[in-house]
Amino acid sequence: MFNAEVNRALNAAAALINTAEGSRSAKHTPDTLETVEGLASFLEAQEPELQWSASAADDDQLQKVRQLRSTLRRVWEAGPHATDELQLINELLEGVGTQLVRSAEAGEPEVVESPIPVSSQTHHVMTARFAAALSHLVVAQETRRLRICRGEDCDAAIVDLTRNRSKLFCDFGNCANRAHVRAYRARRAAQQRAEEAGSGRRPPAQRSKPSAAEKAEELSRPTSDSAVAAKEFRNRMRDELMETRQKKLEKEKDSKK
Repeated sequence: MFNAEVNRALNAAAALINTAEGSRSAKHTPDTLETVEGLASFLEAQEPELQWSASAADDDQLQKVRQLRSTLRRVWEAGPHATDELQLINELLEGVGTQLVRSAEAGEPEVVESPIPVSSQTHHVMTARFAAALSHLVVAQETRRLRICRGEDCDAAIVDLTRNRSKLFCDFGNCANRAHVRAYRARRAAQQRAEEAGSGRRPPAQRSKPSAAEKAEELSRPTSDSAVAAKEFRNRMRDELMETRQKKLEKEKDSKK
């Protein structure tokens, strides 16, 4: 959606927020940024173009990155152009410079802006990337793209980089499918209630268990036009036979008198 550098930084910011303990697609997830090893694993998992060195992870960087994570979460939850959001982003921008560099990205402008961190320390480099990307969203009036997943029992941070701003759910599980199923069931239930109210009929009562006689009647009931015709023919032949036998018995009784 934006230039490659901004997109990478925003995705990494959301990923950093989601290392915190929370609910992801209705499943509890632990904090994965509690140790130096956890920080190193996070840095290694990011796109190499960010140039974040996992070897620089230590206790001091761990605590400062955790503070940065907390600030980013507040930015995500503040809401578009809220005063708190702008203040938080300005705090992240403090001391961050800007330089023009030639872009090596295919399809990108030949020259792009790149942030200059306060120092080469990992948390400063990360802060500069995040601050520059967030300020880009503010100027473009696109901070609505910073969202919390709409899924039930999910507090994952997401960034919507689609052209039509359609991303509402995270990629941790099946939040989107569960939401669609709930919406479908709600629509069906509402439709059924409306139909019942319009027709004036009550919802069908639960049927009791059929008796043995009802089961026998159900089994003997014809299920097609041909079966109905065959049953009517058999009944007619039986009636004619019974009538013939009755006449024969009456005739024998008369002959004995």
